[in-house]
Amino acid sequence: MKKYRVQYRQSDRQNDLNERAEEVYADGWRVDVASDNVVLFKHVADYDSPVFDVPRNRVTRIQEIGAG
Repeated sequence: MKKYRVQYRQSDRQNDLNERAEEVYADGWRVDVASDNVVLFKHVADYDSPVFDVPRNRVTRIQEIGAG
């Protein structure tokens, strides 16, 4: 499992300066087509279990920062 730092704005406004950063343990991440969210997930058995998601238009950076 990897550790990711996800930086994102708290609102949909492009000029929003209130940015948050969350550190999440996950196996990977992807953009979910149905919801248009960035989803970090753990691989469990034969499927991916979401552990964190945020709207794609709010994400400013995703950085892998280490392994768990």
